[in-house]
Amino acid sequence: MARMRLLKRFLPSMAIFVILVAVLATLSAAMMPGWNVEPLTQHIKVASPDSAIQARNTKTAQEGTYQVKTTNLRIKLAPNVTINAILRSPVGAPGKRPATLFIHGAGTGKASEVYGDIASAMSSAGIVTLVPDKRLDTYTTFHRDYYVMAEDYMTSLRTLQAQPDVDPTQAGIYAESEGTWIAEAMAHRHPSVISFMMLTSPPAVSGRRQMAMAANTYVDAVGAPKGLNRDVNKFIGLDFAPLGLQYADFPAERYLKDLTMPLLISFGTNDLSMPIEQGATDIVEATKTVGNRNVLVRYYRANHQMRVGAHTSVPGLPLDTHYTHDLEDWTNAIAVGTKADGWITPQIAGDQPHQRLAVPASVKPGLIESLNTILVLLAAIVLCAAMAGIVGICIAIGHVRQRSKQDSSSPTDKNLAIQTSTKTTRVRLSWGDSAHSRFPRRLTTALVLNSCCAVLSIAMFFAYVVIAATSALTLTSQGTLLTWGWMLMQVIALANVALFTWLIMELWRSRGKQFQGFWTPAHFIVAALCVIAAMISLVMMAFFGLYALL
Repeated sequence: MARMRLLKRFLPSMAIFVILVAVLATLSAAMMPGWNVEPLTQHIKVASPDSAIQARNTKTAQEGTYQVKTTNLRIKLAPNVTINAILRSPVGAPGKRPATLFIHGAGTGKASEVYGDIASAMSSAGIVTLVPDKRLDTYTTFHRDYYVMAEDYMTSLRTLQAQPDVDPTQAGIYAESEGTWIAEAMAHRHPSVISFMMLTSPPAVSGRRQMAMAANTYVDAVGAPKGLNRDVNKFIGLDFAPLGLQYADFPAERYLKDLTMPLLISFGTNDLSMPIEQGATDIVEATKTVGNRNVLVRYYRANHQMRVGAHTSVPGLPLDTHYTHDLEDWTNAIAVGTKADGWITPQIAGDQPHQRLAVPASVKPGLIESLNTILVLLAAIVLCAAMAGIVGICIAIGHVRQRSKQDSSSPTDKNLAIQTSTKTTRVRLSWGDSAHSRFPRRLTTALVLNSCCAVLSIAMFFAYVVIAATSALTLTSQGTLLTWGWMLMQVIALANVALFTWLIMELWRSRGKQFQGFWTPAHFIVAALCVIAAMISLVMMAFFGLYALL
């Protein structure tokens, strides 16, 4: 009989708990986007491990042949915008020289802080180089217009072409990473002006698609659990318009067919952020469809910036020893008219690449489509919990004050209060009488724990994400920590369901007439706010995938 009574007592709670977990797990699955980042199945095979570039019957100036003259220029981009630029010229080089304009990638701005070693090396091989500042008044974390930036760089290219020692018909571009999107926009609008392009670490796809591949690669590299991969995909698929990040959807793949000039594509095989095989394949195939076969691909055992010594970007790292020599040999060979069939070295050569994950074909969002929705829900959790706390504190203060008044009243008043207590408890209290009433203690505890845990669990999850992101960006393997951390978050998510189940049961038990006699608008608001905060927290944890596969 005792077991039956115990089962009867806890069976409703267990049923509610199981139903809630099932609903949240189903909701979590529904929130998953309809795509995933899969392993890359078609790989590139280099024809030679030697990255050297040589044209048939052509001998070009080598690095170090000429002294380099450095000149500081000022380039006017707009009526009120003028930038600095550094022009490097080979001293004593005969005739008009080929020239290269350098385009910044993400994270760099000043000409004096980037490309100095590459530009100087190329100039010492007879190539005039120009490194301008990046215009930063139109370039922010949240807004970047690659088409506007393309026109700014075209102004710098025309400045380079106008130099007295430059052959304007042999002026091309060197661009890295994000800068290759700008180069593509330039090729789209001014295809006949650009003589050649060197594209280093080009994404070749939109930033959102590239980031999906990169983020999953980094997360896998540090041993994070698969649940974190699912969260990465959910966030990457969101509409970031509220933050103004439209540049994440720049249609890079659309402009690959505008690359009709000779191309040199370079990747570092230690670069986990770029589609080092897929990107090269996409460029080669797209340019082939428009008749451009003068495309070489080179791989170096280097990182994203062609630097050696670390997989990530670290200041002061040296370049791969062959990199600038290959740039110079290719540029000088192109300048003397080398065509697609004029190379005696392979089209694809260098260190053997291995891109583990493929760029997804689509990055459409799941059930929740906008970052706005996520931000509103997160804000609602904190706001509801805070408001419940404030109103609850006000009720408690009122109750303390009322008790103080009663304690200080005369014996006659106290006797009168005792005589009328039975009647007063039967009167439904108004908003102003909230200080006289109390929640049952168990219900109060359930409300407090649910609202506090709603906020703390979300805060703990974001703390976990920060740890995971830091590990991924620094490529610090912390598989054990991240796996146990994810399991802890799942336990916390289940604990929140258990707390919410308890809250439901306490609300049900407190529905009787005695409780209704103490029910005031203030108490109703506190209970409603706590319930809303807890419910939204459960939905958010479902979005984060903490109920998946439970």
